[in-house]
Amino acid sequence: MFQEVDQEIKDKTNEELESILISCLLNKHKNSEDIFLLLLPSDFGSENNRVVFAAANELRKESKITDAVTLISYIDSNSSFQFNDYNNYIKLLSTKYNYDPNVKAYIEIVKNNSIIRQLKSFGNSLSEINMDVTNNGEILWDLEKRFLDITNSKKTKDVETLSEIMIEYHKKLESMKGRIEALTGTTSGYHELDKITNGFQPEDLIILAARPGIGKTAIALNFLLNAAKEFAEWNLKKDHTEKEKMVLMFSMEMGNNQISERLVSIQSGVDISVNKRGNWNEIQWLSTIDAISSLSTYPIYVDDSSNLSIIDIQSKLKQLSINKEVKLIVIDYLQLLKGPNTKSQQVNRQQEVASISRTLKSIARQYNVPIIAISQLSRKIEERKGEHRRPILSDLRESGAIEQDADIVSFLNYKDEEDAYNKSDKKNNDVVVEYIIAKHRNGATDSVDLLFKKSIGKYIPISYR
Repeated sequence: MFQEVDQEIKDKTNEELESILISCLLNKHKNSEDIFLLLLPSDFGSENNRVVFAAANELRKESKITDAVTLISYIDSNSSFQFNDYNNYIKLLSTKYNYDPNVKAYIEIVKNNSIIRQLKSFGNSLSEINMDVTNNGEILWDLEKRFLDITNSKKTKDVETLSEIMIEYHKKLESMKGRIEALTGTTSGYHELDKITNGFQPEDLIILAARPGIGKTAIALNFLLNAAKEFAEWNLKKDHTEKEKMVLMFSMEMGNNQISERLVSIQSGVDISVNKRGNWNEIQWLSTIDAISSLSTYPIYVDDSSNLSIIDIQSKLKQLSINKEVKLIVIDYLQLLKGPNTKSQQVNRQQEVASISRTLKSIARQYNVPIIAISQLSRKIEERKGEHRRPILSDLRESGAIEQDADIVSFLNYKDEEDAYNKSDKKNNDVVVEYIIAKHRNGATDSVDLLFKKSIGKYIPISYR
């Protein structure tokens, strides 16, 4: 039976298959909605079929029936859909195919043929591209986006019943059964913080914001280092079928040498200024060498491209994810990231940031990874005094979209601000920093106290409770 159907399909041209699908729409076939959901007007190779399908789709959007009479009447009053002898063409389609075809198979073939046409067009356009040193970056981003749009055009997700969703959720709970205080997300390395978040959760966009100098990048590096230590141990025990787990940092503000310098100080406990000057004593030198040796085994990946775009991040994640499992991403920082519409003069910075935050959330979901995006605060916070300087959600720069897209919004704030600033010129400039969770889509808001050892860039757990 299936061989007969396959042969029947092979004997038909693509234009004939398109015509059959449109006939199904005109005759209210039971799979009509599948045709609308899975195909676009651009998927039809025949110009007449493309126009008729587009007109039928407009009727559907208006909740009107799509039979031949209604469609002809609609096109009569909309000149943009008119073509030569459209009246008779639609009548012919509605009567020519009066049997029950294998609609889903036909949809698949029409879609595949559409992708083939787009890929051929894409290939032809490559030979016509004129690139030079001033525009090659923009052109490459556009080409990669166009290619990804083509290859992803068939990806659809079926609507699931609650029963199906509950089966998968039950499996997840079963896998957690018997664990003692197991985290469902990536550890921050700080028990009090993990108790609130249950670890940084896959698919979450986490905003980390603070005023300059309080240690946003420092705590993000601590998060990366703490998570990487656990994943280094896991990678040693994994079997050959499992992907290596890793953490990733996109740094637009600091280069690789500065990041290395900070990580070495955190790991070794040797003052950052000592590593800058190179005046180690013997113990400090041995601690530094030991830290470098340990860090070299940790699965931390860094991209320090200063001119990074959101499309770059998507591209690099796609490549990394082929062989590795990305478990945590840090972006330092959000406002330095370029949006997808760098050519358009009509897009202001606030719209661009909104597009960036929305895309970051989409990336977090697509790759099932938590993303920590460091963000600036508005300068208005500097105008406030005393306790009123404690950050609030409206202090986020371009806050509307960022706050809306984020699953967690967190702030850093000096516990005793006057004392913290007075210590800046003293030998012991350790300060207590409050890590504030101001928004938590899937949990409680709370705060955790951490001791920030500024001289080495390390955060240490502390609790007054």
